[in-house]
Formats: sequence, structure tokens, C-alpha cells
Amino acid sequence: MTNHLIGKKFKFTLLAVDYGFIIYWTLIALNMIPQELAFQDYANPIVKAWNWSFFPLDIAASVTGFVGLRKSGSYSLLLISLTLTMIAGGMAIAFWTIQGFFDPTWWIPNLLLFVIGLVGLVKVSRISN
Repeated sequence: MTNHLIGKKFKFTLLAVDYGFIIYWTLIALNMIPQELAFQDYANPIVKAWNWSFFPLDIAASVTGFVGLRKSGSYSLLLISLTLTMIAGGMAIAFWTIQGFFDPTWWIPNLLLFVIGLVGLVKVSRISN
């Protein structure tokens, strides 16, 4: 893995998040997440639609992240990716808070998305200034 101005470890973290989005959506599309592991009310068509509404957001975060992390990548694309990642995690947490749903299996990854996005935004903003 080549060095990047955001650091080797953080670059690895962002790549893991971007690949994680793609793996998650592949599992969802192939219906491979067992019902007992799905989040509350996932069988409800409205909740499924809400989840699918994240698909373009997550894929856009991954694509802009992959391009932005290339050695010659664009900081603008990396900022977009980090913003989308933070938003995706924050929106899920907000929804589940409103619903009164708490399951660490779903909360922890989404809190991590929010925090990684936020930390990345701060990091990239400092570098680009």
C-alpha cells in the first residue's frame, strides 16, 4: 500500500470502510443476512425501503473514496466520500434512536462510520489548508 498524505493506517481504515459498503450491499442484494441478525423490523417493506435508500449514498461514498485514495487522487473526492460516510452512519443512528431500537451489532458499525467520516474530514481539511 503506497503512502498517502492521510497516513498508511487511516488509508487502510478508509479502504476497509469502502470495501465494507460493497460487501454489505452484496449480502443485502443476495439476501444473505439471516433474519435473526437483521435490524429491528427489517421484514417491514417500509424499513427495507429505508435501508435501500442508503444504497446510492454508500456506493457513492465507496467510489469517491477509492478514487480519492489513489496516490494521484482528488482531495475533493475524498472529502465527498468522508462526508457521505459520516452521513450514512449518522442517519442510521438517528433513525434507530427515533425508533427506540438499540442493538450494538448495528449501532457500533454505524457509530464507527460516523466517527471515521468525521475524523477523516478533520484530517483532510488540515492537510488541504
